[in-house]
Amino acid sequence: MKFVKFGFLLLTILISNSIFSESYPNKIKIGILSKYSPRDLRIQSTGSRILYGNKNSLEKNKTLILRSEKDKIHILNGSENFLNDHILFSGGEYEIQIPKEDTIRKYSGDLEISSKNGILKIILTVPLEEYVRIGTVSEFGDLFYPKKEKISNQNWKSEYWTVSSAMIRSYALSNLGRHSKEGHDLCDLTHCLQFSGKLSKENSIQTSSKRILLTDKGGKSLETFFHSTCGGNLSSPSVLWKNFRNANNYRSGRDIWKSGEILCKNSPYSSWETFLSKEDLENIFETKQFNELEAKYSENRVSSINYQDHSGKKNIQVSEFLSKIGKKFGWNRTRSNDFKIEKSTNGFYLKGKGFGHGTGLCQYGAREMSFQGAKANEILLFYFPGAELKELP
Repeated sequence: MKFVKFGFLLLTILISNSIFSESYPNKIKIGILSKYSPRDLRIQSTGSRILYGNKNSLEKNKTLILRSEKDKIHILNGSENFLNDHILFSGGEYEIQIPKEDTIRKYSGDLEISSKNGILKIILTVPLEEYVRIGTVSEFGDLFYPKKEKISNQNWKSEYWTVSSAMIRSYALSNLGRHSKEGHDLCDLTHCLQFSGKLSKENSIQTSSKRILLTDKGGKSLETFFHSTCGGNLSSPSVLWKNFRNANNYRSGRDIWKSGEILCKNSPYSSWETFLSKEDLENIFETKQFNELEAKYSENRVSSINYQDHSGKKNIQVSEFLSKIGKKFGWNRTRSNDFKIEKSTNGFYLKGKGFGHGTGLCQYGAREMSFQGAKANEILLFYFPGAELKELP
Protein backbone atom coordinates (compact mmCIF):
# COMPACT_ATOMS: atom_id res chain seq x y z
CA MET A 1 0.00 0.00 0.00
CA LYS A 2 2.86 2.34 0.87
CA PHE A 3 4.48 1.46 -2.44
CA VAL A 4 1.27 2.36 -4.29
CA LYS A 5 1.08 5.70 -2.47
CA PHE A 6 4.74 6.37 -3.17
CA GLY A 7 4.27 5.46 -6.83
CA PHE A 8 1.24 7.74 -7.07
CA LEU A 9 3.22 10.58 -5.44
CA LEU A 10 6.15 10.06 -7.80
CA LEU A 11 3.78 10.01 -10.79
CA THR A 12 2.19 13.25 -9.57
CA ILE A 13 5.60 14.92 -9.29
CA LEU A 14 6.60 13.73 -12.75
CA ILE A 15 3.34 14.96 -14.25
CA SER A 16 3.74 18.30 -12.46
CA ASN A 17 7.31 18.69 -13.74
CA SER A 18 6.16 17.66 -17.21
CA ILE A 19 3.50 20.34 -17.18
CA PHE A 20 6.07 22.95 -16.17
CA SER A 21 8.56 21.84 -18.81
CA GLU A 22 5.88 21.93 -21.52
CA SER A 23 4.57 25.33 -20.44
CA TYR A 24 7.88 27.06 -19.90
CA PRO A 25 10.87 26.45 -22.18
CA ASN A 26 14.36 25.88 -20.85
CA LYS A 27 15.78 28.46 -23.26
CA ILE A 28 14.79 31.87 -24.62
CA LYS A 29 15.64 33.44 -27.97
CA ILE A 30 16.52 37.14 -27.87
CA GLY A 31 16.95 39.50 -30.79
CA ILE A 32 20.00 41.60 -29.89
CA LEU A 33 21.57 44.83 -31.16
CA SER A 34 18.67 45.57 -33.54
CA LYS A 35 18.59 49.25 -32.58
CA TYR A 36 21.91 49.70 -34.41
CA SER A 37 20.64 48.15 -37.66
CA PRO A 38 24.15 46.74 -38.19
CA ARG A 39 25.39 46.24 -41.73
CA ASP A 40 28.67 44.78 -40.59
CA LEU A 41 30.28 43.67 -37.34
CA ARG A 42 33.36 42.08 -35.86
CA ILE A 43 32.82 39.00 -33.71
CA GLN A 44 35.40 37.20 -31.59
CA SER A 45 34.22 33.81 -30.39
CA THR A 46 35.77 31.58 -27.75
CA GLY A 47 35.11 27.84 -27.40
CA SER A 48 32.34 27.85 -29.98
CA ARG A 49 31.37 25.43 -32.72
CA ILE A 50 30.99 27.50 -35.90
CA LEU A 51 28.82 26.38 -38.79
CA TYR A 52 28.45 28.05 -42.18
CA GLY A 53 28.41 26.64 -45.68
CA ASN A 54 30.27 23.33 -45.59
CA LYS A 55 32.33 24.33 -42.57
CA ASN A 56 31.55 22.83 -39.15
CA SER A 57 34.41 23.20 -36.73
CA LEU A 58 35.06 23.67 -33.02
CA GLU A 59 37.17 26.80 -32.64
CA LYS A 60 39.00 27.73 -29.44
CA ASN A 61 39.41 31.34 -30.55
CA LYS A 62 38.16 32.83 -33.78
CA THR A 63 37.66 36.36 -35.09
CA LEU A 64 35.39 36.95 -38.07
CA ILE A 65 34.17 40.02 -39.94
CA LEU A 66 30.55 39.77 -41.12
CA ARG A 67 29.06 42.09 -43.74
CA SER A 68 25.51 42.16 -45.00
CA GLU A 69 24.91 41.91 -48.73
CA LYS A 70 21.13 42.10 -49.18
CA ASP A 71 19.91 38.68 -47.92
CA LYS A 72 23.37 37.10 -47.75
CA ILE A 73 26.30 37.42 -45.34
CA HIS A 74 29.81 38.09 -46.56
CA ILE A 75 32.03 36.20 -44.09
CA LEU A 76 35.67 37.29 -43.86
CA ASN A 77 37.73 34.58 -42.16
CA GLY A 78 41.33 35.75 -42.34
CA SER A 79 42.31 35.50 -45.99
CA GLU A 80 39.20 33.44 -46.84
CA ASN A 81 35.91 34.92 -48.06
CA PHE A 82 32.52 33.22 -48.07
CA LEU A 83 29.00 34.24 -49.03
CA ASN A 84 26.31 32.41 -47.10
CA ASP A 85 22.67 32.64 -45.95
CA HIS A 86 23.54 32.49 -42.27
CA ILE A 87 26.22 31.60 -39.74
CA LEU A 88 25.75 29.68 -36.47
CA PHE A 89 27.84 29.81 -33.29
CA SER A 90 27.08 27.14 -30.70
CA GLY A 91 27.96 27.06 -27.00
CA GLY A 92 30.59 29.75 -26.85
CA GLU A 93 31.39 33.20 -25.53
CA TYR A 94 31.42 36.23 -27.80
CA GLU A 95 32.67 39.77 -28.07
CA ILE A 96 30.78 41.75 -30.70
CA GLN A 97 31.77 45.17 -31.98
CA ILE A 98 29.76 47.29 -34.38
CA PRO A 99 31.63 49.92 -36.45
CA LYS A 100 31.48 53.48 -35.00
CA GLU A 101 30.46 52.00 -31.61
CA ASP A 102 33.23 52.01 -28.99
CA THR A 103 31.54 49.52 -26.67
CA ILE A 104 32.41 45.85 -27.09
CA ARG A 105 29.37 43.79 -26.10
CA LYS A 106 29.85 40.40 -24.47
CA TYR A 107 27.47 37.44 -24.71
CA SER A 108 27.40 33.70 -24.15
CA GLY A 109 25.11 30.99 -25.51
CA ASP A 110 24.16 30.17 -29.10
CA LEU A 111 24.21 32.78 -31.87
CA GLU A 112 22.42 32.71 -35.19
CA ILE A 113 23.19 35.52 -37.62
CA SER A 114 21.40 36.11 -40.91
CA SER A 115 20.81 39.05 -43.22
CA LYS A 116 17.69 40.73 -44.53
CA ASN A 117 17.51 43.76 -46.78
CA GLY A 118 21.10 44.68 -46.02
CA ILE A 119 20.79 44.48 -42.23
CA LEU A 120 22.34 41.80 -40.04
CA LYS A 121 19.86 40.01 -37.79
CA ILE A 122 21.37 38.54 -34.59
CA ILE A 123 19.52 36.03 -32.40
CA LEU A 124 21.01 34.85 -29.11
CA THR A 125 19.67 31.74 -27.38
CA VAL A 126 20.33 31.39 -23.64
CA PRO A 127 18.98 29.24 -20.79
CA LEU A 128 15.91 30.73 -19.11
CA GLU A 129 17.61 31.28 -15.76
CA GLU A 130 20.63 32.90 -17.40
CA TYR A 131 18.23 35.29 -19.12
CA VAL A 132 16.56 36.01 -15.77
CA ARG A 133 19.89 36.78 -14.08
CA ILE A 134 21.01 39.11 -16.86
CA GLY A 135 17.59 40.76 -17.09
CA THR A 136 17.47 41.32 -13.33
CA VAL A 137 20.85 43.07 -13.33
CA SER A 138 19.95 45.04 -16.49
CA GLU A 139 16.63 46.32 -15.10
CA PHE A 140 17.22 46.40 -11.30
CA GLY A 141 21.02 46.35 -10.93
CA ASP A 142 21.64 49.91 -9.70
CA LEU A 143 19.08 49.54 -6.92
CA PHE A 144 21.25 46.95 -5.17
CA TYR A 145 23.76 49.69 -4.33
CA PRO A 146 21.92 52.20 -2.11
CA LYS A 147 23.69 55.34 -0.94
CA LYS A 148 22.36 56.88 2.27
CA GLU A 149 19.09 55.02 2.87
CA LYS A 150 18.19 53.74 6.33
CA ILE A 151 18.23 49.92 6.28
CA SER A 152 17.00 47.79 9.17
CA ASN A 153 17.03 44.41 7.38
CA GLN A 154 20.55 43.14 6.64
CA ASN A 155 19.13 40.34 4.46
CA TRP A 156 17.29 42.79 2.17
CA LYS A 157 19.36 42.04 -0.95
CA SER A 158 18.36 38.38 -1.03
CA GLU A 159 14.65 39.24 -0.65
CA TYR A 160 14.84 42.03 -3.21
CA TRP A 161 16.67 39.77 -5.68
CA THR A 162 13.91 37.17 -5.33
CA VAL A 163 11.33 39.89 -6.02
CA SER A 164 13.26 41.38 -8.94
CA SER A 165 14.00 38.05 -10.60
CA ALA A 166 10.33 37.03 -10.22
CA MET A 167 9.43 40.21 -12.14
CA ILE A 168 11.79 39.34 -15.00
CA ARG A 169 10.90 35.65 -15.09
CA SER A 170 7.13 36.20 -15.05
CA TYR A 171 7.19 39.05 -17.57
CA ALA A 172 9.41 37.10 -19.97
CA LEU A 173 7.29 33.94 -19.77
CA SER A 174 4.07 35.89 -20.27
CA ASN A 175 5.52 37.51 -23.42
CA LEU A 176 7.13 34.50 -25.09
CA GLY A 177 6.85 34.76 -28.86
CA ARG A 178 6.24 38.50 -28.82
CA HIS A 179 8.67 38.73 -31.75
CA SER A 180 7.75 35.40 -33.33
CA LYS A 181 7.46 36.99 -36.79
CA GLU A 182 11.13 37.93 -36.52
CA GLY A 183 12.11 34.44 -35.36
CA HIS A 184 12.73 35.10 -31.65
CA ASP A 185 10.85 35.49 -28.37
CA LEU A 186 11.94 38.86 -27.00
CA CYS A 187 14.14 41.82 -27.92
CA ASP A 188 16.87 43.38 -25.78
CA LEU A 189 15.19 46.82 -25.56
CA THR A 190 12.60 48.42 -23.29
CA HIS A 191 9.95 47.25 -25.76
CA CYS A 192 10.43 43.90 -23.98
CA LEU A 193 13.13 43.92 -21.27
CA GLN A 194 16.61 45.39 -21.13
CA PHE A 195 19.23 42.70 -21.76
CA SER A 196 22.81 43.92 -21.34
CA GLY A 197 24.74 40.74 -22.14
CA LYS A 198 27.11 38.44 -20.29
CA LEU A 199 27.44 39.11 -16.54
CA SER A 200 30.55 39.07 -14.43
CA LYS A 201 30.15 36.79 -11.39
CA GLU A 202 30.09 39.65 -8.89
CA ASN A 203 27.05 41.20 -10.58
CA SER A 204 24.67 38.38 -9.70
CA ILE A 205 23.21 37.47 -6.30
CA GLN A 206 22.72 33.71 -6.10
CA THR A 207 19.41 32.45 -4.68
CA SER A 208 17.65 29.14 -5.18
CA SER A 209 14.25 30.72 -5.81
CA LYS A 210 12.62 30.42 -9.24
CA ARG A 211 9.42 32.22 -8.36
CA ILE A 212 6.78 33.31 -10.84
CA LEU A 213 3.42 35.03 -10.55
CA LEU A 214 0.31 33.58 -12.16
CA THR A 215 -2.88 35.41 -13.11
CA ASP A 216 -4.75 33.16 -10.66
CA LYS A 217 -4.53 29.63 -9.26
CA GLY A 218 -3.45 27.37 -12.11
CA GLY A 219 -3.43 30.34 -14.49
CA LYS A 220 -0.91 31.70 -16.95
CA SER A 221 2.18 33.75 -16.15
CA LEU A 222 1.23 37.25 -15.11
CA GLU A 223 2.55 40.14 -17.17
CA THR A 224 4.46 41.69 -14.29
CA PHE A 225 4.75 45.35 -15.17
CA PHE A 226 7.19 47.40 -13.14
CA HIS A 227 8.48 50.96 -13.12
CA SER A 228 11.07 53.03 -11.30
CA THR A 229 9.03 55.32 -9.04
CA CYS A 230 5.25 55.61 -8.64
CA GLY A 231 5.42 58.90 -6.73
CA GLY A 232 2.96 57.52 -4.19
CA ASN A 233 0.16 56.59 -6.59
CA LEU A 234 -0.32 53.21 -8.31
CA SER A 235 -2.89 52.45 -10.99
CA SER A 236 -4.23 49.50 -12.95
CA PRO A 237 -2.95 48.85 -16.49
CA SER A 238 -6.23 49.95 -18.08
CA VAL A 239 -5.41 53.59 -17.21
CA LEU A 240 -2.62 53.47 -19.78
CA TRP A 241 -3.78 50.62 -22.02
CA LYS A 242 -7.51 50.42 -22.75
CA ASN A 243 -9.38 47.10 -22.44
CA PHE A 244 -6.55 45.47 -20.47
CA ARG A 245 -7.64 42.21 -18.81
CA ASN A 246 -6.81 40.81 -15.36
CA ALA A 247 -6.66 44.33 -13.87
CA ASN A 248 -7.52 42.88 -10.42
CA ASN A 249 -3.99 41.44 -10.23
CA TYR A 250 -2.45 44.91 -9.93
CA ARG A 251 -2.46 47.24 -6.95
CA SER A 252 -4.24 50.57 -7.37
CA GLY A 253 -4.12 53.55 -5.02
CA ARG A 254 -1.60 54.85 -2.50
CA ASP A 255 1.82 53.20 -2.31
CA ILE A 256 1.79 53.04 1.49
CA TRP A 257 2.77 50.14 3.77
CA LYS A 258 3.22 49.88 7.56
CA SER A 259 4.74 53.29 8.34
CA GLY A 260 1.97 55.22 6.57
CA GLU A 261 4.59 57.01 4.45
CA ILE A 262 4.97 56.82 0.67
CA LEU A 263 7.37 53.95 0.07
CA CYS A 264 9.30 55.56 -2.78
CA LYS A 265 9.60 58.99 -1.16
CA ASN A 266 13.42 58.74 -1.14
CA SER A 267 13.65 58.04 -4.87
CA PRO A 268 15.63 60.66 -6.81
CA TYR A 269 12.71 60.65 -9.27
CA SER A 270 9.97 61.63 -6.83
CA SER A 271 9.05 64.79 -8.73
CA TRP A 272 9.74 66.45 -12.07
CA GLU A 273 8.77 69.50 -14.10
CA THR A 274 9.01 70.45 -17.76
CA PHE A 275 7.80 73.19 -20.08
CA LEU A 276 6.29 72.59 -23.51
CA SER A 277 5.97 75.68 -25.68
CA LYS A 278 3.12 76.05 -28.15
CA GLU A 279 5.71 75.70 -30.89
CA ASP A 280 6.93 72.42 -29.36
CA LEU A 281 3.40 71.05 -29.31
CA GLU A 282 2.70 72.19 -32.87
CA ASN A 283 5.82 70.29 -33.98
CA ILE A 284 4.83 67.21 -31.99
CA PHE A 285 1.28 67.10 -33.32
CA GLU A 286 2.16 68.49 -36.76
CA THR A 287 -0.54 71.11 -36.48
CA LYS A 288 -1.07 74.88 -36.12
CA GLN A 289 -2.57 77.31 -33.59
CA PHE A 290 -2.16 75.02 -30.59
CA ASN A 291 -3.82 76.83 -27.67
CA GLU A 292 -5.43 74.34 -25.24
CA LEU A 293 -4.06 71.35 -23.29
CA GLU A 294 -6.13 69.60 -20.64
CA ALA A 295 -5.47 66.37 -18.71
CA LYS A 296 -8.24 63.81 -18.14
CA TYR A 297 -7.76 61.52 -15.14
CA SER A 298 -8.47 57.95 -14.12
CA GLU A 299 -7.31 56.51 -10.77
CA ASN A 300 -5.56 59.84 -10.13
CA ARG A 301 -3.33 59.47 -13.17
CA VAL A 302 -3.61 61.05 -16.60
CA SER A 303 -5.39 58.68 -18.97
CA SER A 304 -5.93 61.01 -21.94
CA ILE A 305 -5.29 64.55 -23.14
CA ASN A 306 -7.77 67.04 -24.61
CA TYR A 307 -6.23 69.66 -26.87
CA GLN A 308 -7.37 72.27 -29.33
CA ASP A 309 -5.74 73.45 -32.55
CA HIS A 310 -6.83 75.24 -35.73
CA SER A 311 -9.24 72.43 -36.66
CA GLY A 312 -11.02 72.18 -33.30
CA LYS A 313 -11.02 70.07 -30.13
CA LYS A 314 -9.39 66.63 -30.06
CA ASN A 315 -8.50 63.84 -27.62
CA ILE A 316 -5.45 61.57 -27.48
CA GLN A 317 -4.52 58.70 -25.17
CA VAL A 318 -1.79 59.65 -22.72
CA SER A 319 0.42 56.75 -23.90
CA GLU A 320 0.45 58.23 -27.40
CA PHE A 321 0.96 61.75 -26.04
CA LEU A 322 4.02 60.70 -23.99
CA SER A 323 5.35 58.65 -26.90
CA LYS A 324 5.21 61.63 -29.25
CA ILE A 325 7.07 63.81 -26.75
CA GLY A 326 9.66 61.07 -26.10
CA LYS A 327 10.40 60.52 -29.77
CA LYS A 328 10.77 64.25 -30.37
CA PHE A 329 12.59 65.46 -27.25
CA GLY A 330 13.88 62.36 -25.43
CA TRP A 331 12.20 59.96 -23.00
CA ASN A 332 13.12 61.90 -19.85
CA ARG A 333 11.31 65.06 -20.90
CA THR A 334 8.04 63.80 -19.39
CA ARG A 335 8.77 61.07 -16.86
CA SER A 336 5.33 59.71 -15.95
CA ASN A 337 1.59 59.97 -16.54
CA ASP A 338 1.06 61.53 -13.12
CA PHE A 339 1.13 65.27 -13.73
CA LYS A 340 -0.82 68.52 -13.62
CA ILE A 341 -0.92 71.08 -16.44
CA GLU A 342 -0.51 74.79 -15.90
CA LYS A 343 -1.02 77.17 -18.81
CA SER A 344 1.29 80.12 -19.44
CA THR A 345 1.47 82.79 -22.15
CA ASN A 346 3.80 80.82 -24.41
CA GLY A 347 2.95 77.22 -23.54
CA PHE A 348 2.28 74.78 -20.73
CA TYR A 349 4.06 73.64 -17.57
CA LEU A 350 3.78 69.94 -16.73
CA LYS A 351 4.43 69.30 -13.04
CA GLY A 352 4.61 65.61 -12.23
CA LYS A 353 5.53 62.88 -9.79
CA GLY A 354 7.42 59.63 -10.24
CA PHE A 355 9.18 57.94 -13.12
CA GLY A 356 7.27 55.43 -15.25
CA HIS A 357 3.69 54.33 -15.83
CA GLY A 358 2.80 53.62 -12.19
CA THR A 359 1.47 50.13 -12.96
CA GLY A 360 2.58 46.98 -11.16
CA LEU A 361 5.69 47.01 -8.98
CA CYS A 362 7.37 50.26 -7.94
CA GLN A 363 11.10 49.45 -7.88
CA TYR A 364 12.02 52.02 -5.23
CA GLY A 365 8.92 51.21 -3.19
CA ALA A 366 9.58 47.46 -3.24
CA ARG A 367 13.18 48.05 -2.23
CA GLU A 368 12.04 50.18 0.69
CA MET A 369 9.78 47.32 1.83
CA SER A 370 12.79 44.98 1.76
CA PHE A 371 14.80 47.57 3.74
CA GLN A 372 12.07 47.48 6.40
CA GLY A 373 12.09 43.68 6.67
CA ALA A 374 9.38 42.53 4.27
CA LYS A 375 9.82 39.06 2.78
CA ALA A 376 9.76 38.50 -0.97
CA ASN A 377 6.27 36.96 -1.04
CA GLU A 378 4.89 39.82 1.05
CA ILE A 379 6.30 42.37 -1.40
CA LEU A 380 5.05 40.52 -4.46
CA LEU A 381 1.52 40.16 -3.13
CA PHE A 382 1.49 43.77 -1.97
CA TYR A 383 1.93 44.96 -5.56
CA PHE A 384 0.06 42.09 -7.23
CA PRO A 385 -2.72 41.31 -4.71
CA GLY A 386 -4.79 39.16 -7.07
CA ALA A 387 -1.90 36.99 -8.27
CA GLU A 388 -0.90 33.44 -7.38
CA LEU A 389 2.73 32.70 -6.45
CA LYS A 390 4.42 29.58 -7.79
CA GLU A 391 7.90 28.08 -7.54
CA LEU A 392 9.30 26.48 -10.70
CA PRO A 393 11.08 23.14 -10.25
